[in-house]
Amino acid sequence: MGYGVVVEELAVEVMAQLPDDRARREVMALVEVARMDPHAWPDVRDPGSVEEIRETFGRRC
Repeated sequence: MGYGVVVEELAVEVMAQLPDDRARREVMALVEVARMDPHAWPDVRDPGSVEEIRETFGRRC
């Protein structure tokens, strides 16, 4: 099984656990922002990235 398949299966599981359609739309909007400009997204390998993401996206993260 390839890495992309594992990530896709995990994403499906996570989306299924969201409480409602509004939450799913918010997640998809966030994914679209990252997809449109992936270099603007903080590098998650950087230990400080969690705080940077939290500052950028607020309570959604």
